[in-house]
Amino acid sequence: MYKKMNKIIIAILVIIISGCADPKTLERMGLVTTIGYDTTEDKNVLVTMVLLQIDPEAAQNSIILSAKSETSKGAKNKADLKSPKKLQSGQLRVALVSEEFAQLGIINLVDTLARDPAISNLTYLAVVEGSTHKLLKQKNAGFSDISQLIYKELDQNIKGEKIPSSTLQEVMQDYYAAGTDPVLPTIRGENGEIIITGMALFKNDKMVSKANPDEAFFLKLVNDRYKTGAIEITIPKGGFGIPESIKAPDQMSVVLDTITSKSDINLLNKDNLQFEMKIKLTTRLLEVNQVMDIKNPVLLKKLEDRLSEKITSEIENLVEKARVAGADPFGFGEIYRKSVRGTNLTASKWHKMYPDSKVNVKVDFEILRTGVVE
Repeated sequence: MYKKMNKIIIAILVIIISGCADPKTLERMGLVTTIGYDTTEDKNVLVTMVLLQIDPEAAQNSIILSAKSETSKGAKNKADLKSPKKLQSGQLRVALVSEEFAQLGIINLVDTLARDPAISNLTYLAVVEGSTHKLLKQKNAGFSDISQLIYKELDQNIKGEKIPSSTLQEVMQDYYAAGTDPVLPTIRGENGEIIITGMALFKNDKMVSKANPDEAFFLKLVNDRYKTGAIEITIPKGGFGIPESIKAPDQMSVVLDTITSKSDINLLNKDNLQFEMKIKLTTRLLEVNQVMDIKNPVLLKKLEDRLSEKITSEIENLVEKARVAGADPFGFGEIYRKSVRGTNLTASKWHKMYPDSKVNVKVDFEILRTGVVE
């Protein structure tokens, strides 16, 4: 079924491309859909590309090309020498960098991608735990084209509000803003599968820390509005009238969905750099792994209080992790710049001020309705 659909997509793509005014013939085009960048032992750049096979009758839907050079463009030019078709970037959907590459700095690469008029600003960027070359050469039984698997997984998790978005445009915007730093999803390959492991935190253009998937949820909770998000949170089960005789887990796991949120960050003190972060959160209680009477208003209020405390603690820990690493993914610097006139704030100046900042987190949490309880 997948192969049949893939051939239909390729056929449609052929029609679209062949109808363009550009005189290039299909036989001469190698469409790059995903590209990966690794740092080699001799400090060169290893570029690995996944090329879409336009021919619907081709034995494979995609092919892998790689080459290394001192620059990303130089490596791509060398890869051209190995390709029977002229490499084109107009269908690029995902650009990957290894952790080692990200730790050295990504702005030169990001600028290079942004200057290519053929590359969309909506191209996703992500960090690979390990080698991008090895990840792109993985085989998956359900997807003959690894690039489609990576793109679809990033796309659905971003649109499904599991992780923040990190398009080329968004990364460029965050980097060039004086008071905020970029974040990118982190992924790894495992037995042919692609797993999203969290988010990479950057200071300027260098990766300095990582957030796990739960922390990625709270990062998005602060930076954006949720409309349909979901998360599982674990809290102590004491105080909810749960019989001790019942064999049940030691902790209470609560699944929340249909999450809607709004966050607001304000500067309280410009001299001592103190911020207040307010988050209003409403949600539905979907599932609890304990036997408890959620119709009891007293217990429901206690559950709201416990969850509010846990969420507040998780956000405070994430803010502290980012501050210690020197990364500002929340944009506190931008709040400061907009609140204080005449600062002439630069990224360098802000990163010197940021470690001394303090943040008060306040969460207004409410369960609007309940769902299934086990």
